[in-house]
Amino acid sequence: MIEEEDDEEILKKGITFKSVLKNLLSIFLIILGALFIYTGILPDEVSGWTMGFMLICLGATLIQMQKRPSEPIRQTLTILICNLCGLTKVRNYEKGDFVFRKIDECVKCDDMMEVKQIYSVKLKKPTESSKTPEEPKQIQKSKK
Repeated sequence: MIEEEDDEEILKKGITFKSVLKNLLSIFLIILGALFIYTGILPDEVSGWTMGFMLICLGATLIQMQKRPSEPIRQTLTILICNLCGLTKVRNYEKGDFVFRKIDECVKCDDMMEVKQIYSVKLKKPTESSKTPEEPKQIQKSKK
């Protein structure tokens, strides 16, 4: 399986107005909670401690909250190679594919093509639905 680095996503992350506002609100709630506890603004001491503790907990929770990253869209591909002429065909994975399975006939020499690799790649943008059959890419590869 091929794993790609997410360097571009890390570089794109920056300081946004929303994140600054969230952090300022969190700090404000924590300071307000501390004021409720230490100054005794409320007439009842227990309610002041309770309100202060709740505000501090709410502020700390806001600081810890992070947006969950979305799952990357992945596509599984099958690579077919003709052992006789070396023709390579890349197509979407189909249920039942496994390595060394002989599947299609070669368009060049009518020999059976064999599955050589099955792997998954991360996509940057969603592709068309795999329900519609796509024309497989054909790559000419010389046999060594």
